[in-house]
Amino acid sequence: MNPAPATEDSVSDKAHTTGGTHSLSGFIAARLELASIEAKEAASYTSKKVVYGIVFTLSAFFLWGLLLAATTGILAPIADQWLQDKIGWLSGWAAIALALAIIHGIIAVACYFKLTQQPTTPLFELSRKEIENDKLWLAKNK
Repeated sequence: MNPAPATEDSVSDKAHTTGGTHSLSGFIAARLELASIEAKEAASYTSKKVVYGIVFTLSAFFLWGLLLAATTGILAPIADQWLQDKIGWLSGWAAIALALAIIHGIIAVACYFKLTQQPTTPLFELSRKEIENDKLWLAKNK
């Protein structure tokens, strides 16, 4: 039982099948490379958010403690004199502490909005477009 001799059609079918496997692996490799590039972009974006969060936390903590203590000590006597006739129940150190709390609250709100800001371009935009194109192609060629 000898196998049938190879004909041009059977050789071209094998080449087509092998070429299809190579093109499929190339397609998958291209998709993986695209996903890798976009994952790096997402990691960069996320690392910036983490840095903003750390800076926000450290700034809020240290600015609150250090500036409140130093500024209160420096400005409390001046505020006492100024408030003496205007608001007798509010001492100088309390007024300074309140002013510093308001300033730092504004800074905290600004950082919060920066942290909750969405990226200008959606993450994985190219991959999403390619997946949609693949879905359309698969639906068309079923």
